[in-house]
Amino acid sequence: MTAALSSPTVEYSDYWDWFELACAEGWTDGLPLAPPTEERVGAIVEHLGRPPDEVVAVVPPKMGLATVEQLAIQCAMAGCLPEHVPIVVAALEAMTEPDFNLQGVQCTTNPCAPLTIVSGPVVERLGFNPAEGCFGGGARANAAVGRGIRLVLWNIGGGVPGQTDMATLGMPGKYAFCVAEHYGSSPWTPIHSDFGLPEDADAVTVFACSSPEPIFVPGAADRILAVLASTLPTTGINMFHAAGQLLVTIGLKPTLELAGAGHTKEDVRRWLFEHARYELGHLRRSGALVETEAHQTYWGYVPEHPDLAGLPDETLLPLVERAEDIHILVAGGESQWWAGLSPGWGNYGGYARSRAVATSGSAG
Repeated sequence: MTAALSSPTVEYSDYWDWFELACAEGWTDGLPLAPPTEERVGAIVEHLGRPPDEVVAVVPPKMGLATVEQLAIQCAMAGCLPEHVPIVVAALEAMTEPDFNLQGVQCTTNPCAPLTIVSGPVVERLGFNPAEGCFGGGARANAAVGRGIRLVLWNIGGGVPGQTDMATLGMPGKYAFCVAEHYGSSPWTPIHSDFGLPEDADAVTVFACSSPEPIFVPGAADRILAVLASTLPTTGINMFHAAGQLLVTIGLKPTLELAGAGHTKEDVRRWLFEHARYELGHLRRSGALVETEAHQTYWGYVPEHPDLAGLPDETLLPLVERAEDIHILVAGGESQWWAGLSPGWGNYGGYARSRAVATSGSAG
């Protein structure tokens, strides 16, 4: 082991005694936890090759110190293998970049949560599931990494519902929220390359968003694009009043159809930016637009938001400020024509960020 562990230890007679202790101490949100034995925690620290007391990040809102040892404990409770943990470390480092605003993401009334997208050769090497059921698990790696991150946000960051986490409805992604991108099967460049990382890098991309709202897109490429463009602009998402960013997940079957018709990922991004728009006249007629209330008007929480009063009804208003604010992920099975919309938190934060996954013993 790299160095002696310093966390206090307890003894328990069987698993259920351990689980009752975890519940009583508030170490879990209700789901069972694996016991973080000295052997398992030590193996993770050894694999990382970093001092146990090294601080990886400060996690809001409690501003807890995520040391290597504390991260190892959370990951051991999540059932992570040692080789899963560098992914958790990279994701946490990305989430604690200042403009991600993890403090706000942890505390908002919005049901968003930090999604971790794993991409690159590590998807196949560690057995992540990028295919059928990819947002619902389907592999130990997806579940363990997602759960490890959640326990860090819970136990070290203090993101507890009703105390600091004020999400009105919450969502299942607050138990675990990790998905893998297709590697090898996708005809497009990986999502992390959109942020300047090499295409063949092992990487994570984090984005504060909601669980994907399913969109059924059967048909030829032109129809797939038309259905996406007509579905994305809904007034119930934060893009309506606060712009920000959004994630469009496209299953492998429609992705292959789009690529077969000659569309690159950038083509699709640009097309959606130009065509997935609110029609001003429809907003006015629907009653959804209340121009005197910031939360109820188009981009009411965007600095220098547009003055709609003099614009004609046929004006088309973009969802987001730039095409680059539409993120595209290729994930999901090839069995049917599904895509998904994951709205972000608006311009309050939670913006997508990518980090390369460090090799053992190196800094992130």
